[in-house]
Amino acid sequence: MSKLSDSLMEISVHFPEIDAYQLSALEEGFTNQVFLLSQNGLPTLILRLADIDEEAFYINRQAELKVMSEAASFGLSPELIWQSGPVVVTRFVPQASLDWQVNHRHQDIVRLARRLKQAHQLALIQHEYRVEQVIALYVTRIKALTQDPALQAESVYLQMLLNQLDIQPSGLPNVLCHNDLNPKNVLMDEQRIWLIDWEYTGVGDPFFDLAVVVKSHNLTHRQTVVLLDAYQSTLPRQRALDCIEGYCRAYALREMAWLLLKYLLNPTDTLSLDYYFEFKGTPSLNPFMTQPSGAQK
Repeated sequence: MSKLSDSLMEISVHFPEIDAYQLSALEEGFTNQVFLLSQNGLPTLILRLADIDEEAFYINRQAELKVMSEAASFGLSPELIWQSGPVVVTRFVPQASLDWQVNHRHQDIVRLARRLKQAHQLALIQHEYRVEQVIALYVTRIKALTQDPALQAESVYLQMLLNQLDIQPSGLPNVLCHNDLNPKNVLMDEQRIWLIDWEYTGVGDPFFDLAVVVKSHNLTHRQTVVLLDAYQSTLPRQRALDCIEGYCRAYALREMAWLLLKYLLNPTDTLSLDYYFEFKGTPSLNPFMTQPSGAQK
């Protein structure tokens, strides 16, 4: 039986209404399976089948669903229609996700900053997210799973980078953060911005969210200043930039550790291992290959 057929059987257990829709797989999900549900040829719903080890990756599904629901009520995220077990169904919206090579106009950076500011006003939850602790958790699990000497060397490399991290927290009050606002988790056009996939949500430093946008959305130094100004940070400019720089490095390290851990949990997932080595060997992705440069290009 094909993987898709297996998925449909699992989905139908939790979402029997699926028989009323035409289903097509989307390529957006890297860790989860994502499907478009249509009626009479019209896109109607998005269905996500979770397919990741929640404990290993520090994911709290209850927190995610609570935040998704509140974010939808404030128009920050598409409407949450239905949820059961690993299946989440949301309303389809016409805005597309961004490209990994996105090159933002300044006015769109302002829009993103304001949207992020709104997200940071959502209610706090009982789930903390400190990126350095999450990285340490990932690295510990990588060490426990690694038997191949070559990959053991990678665990040593990641531990070395973790030891080098010099995060300077913003000192601002902790807020509800998304923690993974890469281009694929932002649906955007000229009229609207939606924030999706709150799997890694948790309470923490708002500047980590800003750093994820800076790093993953390819912002230049000038664009980073635009982002900070639009976000209306109360920090002095240089202190804010230094904080962003530290968190950009932490974000990159988290992504590398995440990719290697994902492979070790499922050794048939060789794509994650390929991505790990590609990330590690690409200076624009791995800031540890060069001298610290923050958000500058």
